[in-house]
Amino acid sequence: MIWASKAAFDRIGAEYPTTWDEFNALAPRFVEAGIIPIAHGGQAWQEAYMFEALVLGVGGADFYRTALVDLSLDALRSETMQSVFTQMAEIRGMVDEDFSGRDWNLATAMVINGEAAMQIMGDWAKGEFTNAGKVPGEDFACIPVPKTGDGGFVYLVNSLSFFAQPDEEGSEAQATLASAIMEPDVQVAFNKAKGAIPARVDADMSALDACAQAAAADFSASDTAGTAVPTFAGTHAAQASVVGAATDVITEFFNTDMTPEEAADQLADAVELAL
Repeated sequence: MIWASKAAFDRIGAEYPTTWDEFNALAPRFVEAGIIPIAHGGQAWQEAYMFEALVLGVGGADFYRTALVDLSLDALRSETMQSVFTQMAEIRGMVDEDFSGRDWNLATAMVINGEAAMQIMGDWAKGEFTNAGKVPGEDFACIPVPKTGDGGFVYLVNSLSFFAQPDEEGSEAQATLASAIMEPDVQVAFNKAKGAIPARVDADMSALDACAQAAAADFSASDTAGTAVPTFAGTHAAQASVVGAATDVITEFFNTDMTPEEAADQLADAVELAL
């Protein structure tokens, strides 16, 4: 998702982007206005999440599944993947020179205080806006990353794991906790603070803010259409060793002058070795 400063967009008189061409065309306008186009924290995991958003946004849901779920080496080396890296290089040119090593919440603060126009980050960024007293629609916008083709939605499921218990009392306690967690009212209350959307589709989404309601509707539509895809960076789509190997290539690309063609080849090689 793109978290955008309404003040920054108002300053240059621009609409929020819905295509990659519109997104890329904003950068020089923000720079001319003294605003950093993209707030980014230069950490490998942040670049991995950015990358998966671009795979979906540039390639579409079918390509995302083929490349990052099925791990097709042909897809990983393809011209479409090269286009993903080409767009990532565009974004690399939109960040400030001090991005390296920056924590994600500090990048979010740059959008909150108007220093930067946009950040590509997961739902957890919304808690920073909320804690700063910012209101969606009034102070900031939460908009989908531009998508081509069949659209889609990358999901990450936060979860709790329970270890098997040796006695009935322990098992019953776990069941009580699980039941409490999954109560619709608890789901809504938690996600109001967290910024995500409830795991239960029968929860009262009207109690959530505009960002969460839009995300819930987007996920529901994508799920129905079969274009909801599991996070790669969050290891839903592939095992951790594969994600780690791929992330090394992704972050090297973002921080060097590696070409998109070289990046696609190295990505396929890294995944093949990690399988």
